[in-house]
Amino acid sequence: MARRKPKPTDPQDITARRQEKRDLEARGLIVNADPRTLEITAISRPDCFTALLRPGRRPGERCWMLEYGAVLWLEDLVRTAQGENGGDRRPDFIRGSCEGAPGQNISQAQIDAGKILAVVEGSMPPAQMRLLFDLLRPDAALEGNWRPIAARCSGEVNPQAQGAAVRAACTSLLWVQDNIERLKRERADRRMAA
Repeated sequence: MARRKPKPTDPQDITARRQEKRDLEARGLIVNADPRTLEITAISRPDCFTALLRPGRRPGERCWMLEYGAVLWLEDLVRTAQGENGGDRRPDFIRGSCEGAPGQNISQAQIDAGKILAVVEGSMPPAQMRLLFDLLRPDAALEGNWRPIAARCSGEVNPQAQGAAVRAACTSLLWVQDNIERLKRERADRRMAA
């Protein structure tokens, strides 16, 4: 099968795409575009986690991607516990299933995520946990919005120390994520002994 050549693009279309890319970048968004056609392929909003945890920011770093993955893991846990993820929160699905709490619009996934969140909260220093939870609120971690939150939660007024506080919280979260099974067992044992 012969490969089809893409149709040549109209110069006016290219000009419009360049203008659209400039407009998006002026609003502070990161825009990825196909260099040949200038078609926009992805748009992202920079936040403090991508700025502070990307490679090249710290000497001797090795696990920046793991720390960022731990933040995404915590965000997924919070969203699942609040019922924002998945379509299994529909009342007709919950009432028709034997899992979760039928009639209360709570699924088993929400219950499990809540239990894991309780373990995470109990395993991290309170100031770091509060910092991460506050940064995971909508639009709180965006560039320009996160520094007042970091100052409030950590007490740091120095901007470099605020970044260090966020990175330290992410490192602690990574440790909790790596040891979550052991921490869940220990919490269950403590609850059984009480």
